[in-house]
Amino acid sequence: MDYANLPERLQAVITERIIDGTYTPGERLVELQLAKEFGVSQAPVREALRTLAAMRLVEIRPRRGTFVRAASHDDLAEVYLVRGALERAAGIAAYADVHRDPSALEAALTDMRAGAEADDTTRLVEASTQFHRAIVLASRNSILIGIWDNLAIGVRTLATVRRTGLDLHQAAEAHVPILEAFRSGTPESVGRLLEEHQQHYLRLPHD
Repeated sequence: MDYANLPERLQAVITERIIDGTYTPGERLVELQLAKEFGVSQAPVREALRTLAAMRLVEIRPRRGTFVRAASHDDLAEVYLVRGALERAAGIAAYADVHRDPSALEAALTDMRAGAEADDTTRLVEASTQFHRAIVLASRNSILIGIWDNLAIGVRTLATVRRTGLDLHQAAEAHVPILEAFRSGTPESVGRLLEEHQQHYLRLPHD
């Protein structure tokens, strides 16, 4: 284990395990066991879990321990509402840069299609997250980027795909209009499409 930025690295590993189902909703995460597994003290594990609690991926229950949270319908709806507003602003700010060079979005779309073809939900979700994060990063707005990252997009997108039984091919192709708007549309059309994209998922039944 690399001790540079240790709590952040532990947070990333635990988050990935929540995404891939290694840690299931309701499962207790024991600080001492995690510390032994990673070969570290309990302090960085505790810090990582506190950050994940702030992201609402785990729940710290006094005198009982830390448990993986289930992504409820209300949680997901709140995230998609906020995410739509954030990505609309990001898309408008990012338009000029992405219009000049949409290669990051093109690569992510290619990977989404490969995930759909292989019926690999995790791969598709990871590529979708890369697609949207490339737009957010291109906004060059550090506050917006930080808020977006704190929404744990990958975990919640995976929960949505699994709960709603979305067709993976349709999920991948839903990104095409956004890419085309960056290529030949306007900042306003990009922003509108990004917000509508999230509103579509907000309206889906998640239970």
